[in-house]
Amino acid sequence: MNLEAGFQFIIFLLLFGFTNYLMMLKRYENDLKKRQLIQKNRIAELYPKGTFISV
Repeated sequence: MNLEAGFQFIIFLLLFGFTNYLMMLKRYENDLKKRQLIQKNRIAELYPKGTFISV
């Protein structure tokens, strides 16, 4: 394998890893928002409507 092909492979791996990282970070943020929303809804169900707790 020549040097240029080696550099291209390393650049490809870096780009692939970076895009994979960004996609996983976006998915984690979306899952975190969903979990927080579910948690707020579950807490809100414990109290009757019209009380001092509002979501």
